[in-house]
Amino acid sequence: MSKNMSVVNIETINEDNRKKLEEQSFEEAVLALTEKLELANSLLKTMLETTHEFLVFGLDRDYRYLSFNNRHKEMAKDQWGADIAIGTRILDIINSNEERDNLRGFFDRVLAGEQFSSLEEYEGDSGNVIVGKNHWAPIKNSNGEIIGILCFMQDVTEHRSFIKEMLKEKNSLDQNMESLSFYDQLTGVYNRKFYEKELQRMDEEQYYPLSIIFMNINGMSKINSEYGHAVGDILMRKAVQVLKYGVRGDDVVARYEGDEFVVLMPRTEGAKVERALERFKKSLDEVKVQSIKLSVSFGFYTKYDESDNTESVIKAAQRQLERQKELDYI
Repeated sequence: MSKNMSVVNIETINEDNRKKLEEQSFEEAVLALTEKLELANSLLKTMLETTHEFLVFGLDRDYRYLSFNNRHKEMAKDQWGADIAIGTRILDIINSNEERDNLRGFFDRVLAGEQFSSLEEYEGDSGNVIVGKNHWAPIKNSNGEIIGILCFMQDVTEHRSFIKEMLKEKNSLDQNMESLSFYDQLTGVYNRKFYEKELQRMDEEQYYPLSIIFMNINGMSKINSEYGHAVGDILMRKAVQVLKYGVRGDDVVARYEGDEFVVLMPRTEGAKVERALERFKKSLDEVKVQSIKLSVSFGFYTKYDESDNTESVIKAAQRQLERQKELDYI
């Protein structure tokens, strides 16, 4: 063999070719993955922006924005006066302590693994009030670890009846009920906050005569003491279910405080109210838990026109309730 002739190492050439092929395959795989990620991001962005009925946003565990659609961005500007961006901490742009604490409570529930809905009111700088149904869910990684928060908010401002329909569709209380800000957690009927809003709304000529009925479940303290709060809660829920399903579609049933409940009956007076109370009493007489028989008392008063002072009507109904309690429960 000549001195100038080099020896060709076949194994070295094959190894070099193999490395080049691997590098080429890796680059192609990275390119393909990048294209897929870009497509996925494009699809996600399109979905977020085409869900016109929803305001959508996602947060990380530190409450910083991961993503949001334009509707939520506009709402943040209108409601909180802030121009949000990816990385903005949502709690830092909310001035109201009550709203900030309320949202933090929802966030922490999601980060603890809950998935639920809530009903909230938002007021923008322009003074407009938005009623939104929020759908909350945790964001998880491939290992199932919770890494963030997802919220879809549906604007139901123009559908106030939707609020009542939500409750009618529920045949039993569940964990979602406690997050609805217009509802009482224990009984599932409206709370005092909603009652006061509805009373203000109904305080108009088209709803007169407006009757306000108060109902008290008698002896609850004694029942809770002798049988336990769990039994007392069951008894209260059964009583309220009877009341709730005995009213008309326009009536409002709410928990006023403790073991006292209130019913708003628009365009109703006198004999009509008496008949409704008789109907309630007849159904409530059948309610029993263990050996405990239910005892309830009613009191009502009617506002006939705008000249009647609403607060005086409420106090008159409560005085009648107190007198009736003395007769019904000794």
